[in-house]
Amino acid sequence: MAQFFSAYRFLCRDFNISQAAQVWITDESMMNGQELMETTPVMVLADAETTDPEFVFPSVQSGAEAASLVATVCADGTRLPLFVIVAGNGGRLSFTVEDEGNGKKRRVPLAAYLYEGAEVYRREKPGFDAPLWQVYAAFAARHLQGKCPKEWNLLLMDGCKVHASVVGLKVLHAAKVVVSMFPSHLSHILQALYKDPFLKTNAHARSELRATLPTLPRHSKFNLANLMRVIQVGAFHGLSSVNTMNGFKKTGTWTVSPDEINVGRLLLGKGVRNSERKVDLEQLAIRLGPEARRDMRHLQIEFGSVSTRGLAPEATAPAVLAAFEALEAEATRKQAAKETVQATKEAKAAASAALAVRLASGAAVRRSSPEFQERKRSLRERAARARAAAGDVEPYTRVSGAVVEHETRQKRPRA
Repeated sequence: MAQFFSAYRFLCRDFNISQAAQVWITDESMMNGQELMETTPVMVLADAETTDPEFVFPSVQSGAEAASLVATVCADGTRLPLFVIVAGNGGRLSFTVEDEGNGKKRRVPLAAYLYEGAEVYRREKPGFDAPLWQVYAAFAARHLQGKCPKEWNLLLMDGCKVHASVVGLKVLHAAKVVVSMFPSHLSHILQALYKDPFLKTNAHARSELRATLPTLPRHSKFNLANLMRVIQVGAFHGLSSVNTMNGFKKTGTWTVSPDEINVGRLLLGKGVRNSERKVDLEQLAIRLGPEARRDMRHLQIEFGSVSTRGLAPEATAPAVLAAFEALEAEATRKQAAKETVQATKEAKAAASAALAVRLASGAAVRRSSPEFQERKRSLRERAARARAAAGDVEPYTRVSGAVVEHETRQKRPRA
């Protein structure tokens, strides 16, 4: 934690980050339609004789089960347009079909239900993968370029594997955006969006859903249009300026203040002796300055992947990008080797199947040949003549008292 604040201050000093409008943070929150309905209290009107009233939730339309809301907010209370990922296929041109009521239907872009400038993408599983993360990096770079002209912006994010995309990081760096990653296992404490913004977003989404459910026609389904409206209302209230600035303040990420961190929470579960320690994060961050300066631009590779445990790397530094490129090249090489082995197995299986087909067809040809049929007929006639010469044979009769003994088999011991 102290190393993060020390590295954070070095970045602000090196790139002249002196105002709240230059500090940004991003993260995603999953909006599950079925879960929102099940956790939303709904008023049910019933007569006095009903002891256990029932309420049937509408079924969820395919593709409207969940959506990932990607929020990018600034320390001054502003934010970028929403970036939403819904389930399904179709890329960016995501539409829903609405009934106009006169027998006609129209296709409405999902982004039309959100604010101006929002973008909606489809993916089989809502959430980021490497190609979609690169799309989001270009989206963020395009919008951040005009926020503080001729000044650098700082973007804070989690250090998950999908964010270590060299293409996306280079796109952000070209737009004068420096990226800093949180140390592992500390993002729940340092992520400003986890405080008021996402909590209030989910709360207002449930309120909107509570108001939406009674208006749905009978036997209708909860569709993508309903989910987009719920996300729009939740984001409008939850990602407000007040909630965003409160989130930055509670995490000490702007203004930079390690004293906002609850040290007792960090020492929880570390033993009796450590829980009684008095730690001054401010003083510790100052003392760890040289170590943080050294580690923020050098990656630690453990078990073939990047480790951010206890580190706050500057993801757009040249040395860090070179390490990411080396890891991507190694991953590409391993994937190519894996695909080669898989292709060899598939070719061998195809050759075996083709050989079996050839053998079966050859056997069928031989069975249908005149020579084979003639030999088969002669063998049957020979067997018939042998049976006729032997005459009638009495059936087998069991002798009373006979015992059939089998060879004993040892039982296999259980592991």
